Amino acid sequence: MIHKLILLKLIIFMFSGCSNNINTAPVVSIRLESIPLELTTHLGDQQQFVEGDEIQFLLSLGQDAYIYMYYIDAVNNIKQILPNEDQRSNFYTAGYFLTIPEYEKHYRFIIREPYGNESVWVFASDQLIKINTKPDSMENIKRLIKKSSMKAYGESVLNIITRKK
Repeated sequence: MIHKLILLKLIIFMFSGCSNNINTAPVVSIRLESIPLELTTHLGDQQQFVEGDEIQFLLSLGQDAYIYMYYIDAVNNIKQILPNEDQRSNFYTAGYFLTIPEYEKHYRFIIREPYGNESVWVFASDQLIKINTKPDSMENIKRLIKKSSMKAYGESVLNIITRKK
């Protein structure tokens, strides 16, 4: 009786081990190389900006990459900064120090309502990625860019505070 019980447990154990492997695809984890990038403003980090201030963002890039930049205002509206109508090319070489917006371009980044906690997100990828839809969340944008990157990916977030004069 004890032998039958041991044999039955052994058979159940063997089949349970086999059933876990049936129809299970192997999980492949692709590890992306990190693209070094740093984002700040012309006044440095941790700054408060008041109504009417003009901000320039400064981005340094440690590896050739395509740059995707987004601004989230105080009420969570997302606006794509790069690439844009005036600055369609978003490929930059390593060591390049990018000023956004560039002065010769036709747009400025000026503080106006709504005021509060805001953020600027920058993503770097080794791939040119078409982002055709209006962004609905930073998580979805991040996921798309990271998933579309083949070998390298990077990101940086800069938080700023804006207020009325």
